[in-house]
Amino acid sequence: MGNEAIGTSDDSWRVLPFSESPMGRQLALSEAMLAGLAQSQCPALRWYVPTAEALVIGNGQKPRIANFDVCDERGIAIYRRTSGGTAVFVNADLLSLDVALPARHPLATSDVVDAYRWMGELWQQALVALGAVKARALPVEEARKQPQLAHDDPLRLACYGTLSPWEVVVGKRKLVGLCQVRRQPGALYQVGIYRHFVPRALGELLDLGNNQRKTLATRLHNATVGLDDAAGHDVSADEVMRAVETALTERFGATLQPSRWSATELRDADHIERERFQPFVVG
Repeated sequence: MGNEAIGTSDDSWRVLPFSESPMGRQLALSEAMLAGLAQSQCPALRWYVPTAEALVIGNGQKPRIANFDVCDERGIAIYRRTSGGTAVFVNADLLSLDVALPARHPLATSDVVDAYRWMGELWQQALVALGAVKARALPVEEARKQPQLAHDDPLRLACYGTLSPWEVVVGKRKLVGLCQVRRQPGALYQVGIYRHFVPRALGELLDLGNNQRKTLATRLHNATVGLDDAAGHDVSADEVMRAVETALTERFGATLQPSRWSATELRDADHIERERFQPFVVG
């Protein structure tokens, strides 16, 4: 895919407000954003950094992978997201982007794997511009050649420990993680990048023995890189957001329009948060 714009002549995107709410609210807003496509039929994006640290497990993971005692002592809430993947430690260094695309948008495709390509290449362009000159979107063929992890490898527990097609890497270390949720109105792309990555942080919150915890930290050090290391200097969240949005307008011809949440979306978010995104409790 080249740098030509492939959007429509009037490809207006809603840019929803930056959010610093707790993680349960963020997960609910993501779902409300996707549901809102049915009414708006307009692509939308939003950025967020939650106000408090949290442990977010994948849809297929059991809560018991978390060390509830440690999380409780540190005031870290535990949530389960609706997308696949595995555990993520959410903190102030993890900048997240949600993009909601209507089903008929030019960037939408029924191929779940190829659907990530435009997003990976978008982030590659933005991150190279920020100084991470070795950042690249991982092609399908290369991703599929990655060696299989042993069944008992603790790296299997960590979302940033494994690679999927079109995620952005530096060498073989993940820099940008991608996942998606698909519903009838369209698709929700969820993107995360650590501006600074601490390999031991996730293992401290999981129910692991000391040896497994040390192994996971070592393996994550070799599997994941923060943007500060990739770029060779600190990069602010504002700089990342500007670079990605600039690439979106240049590469795909998107017109970004500041927008507010609709009353329906906010009501949906309230309901979804109450029903689906309350933190797990010890018991």
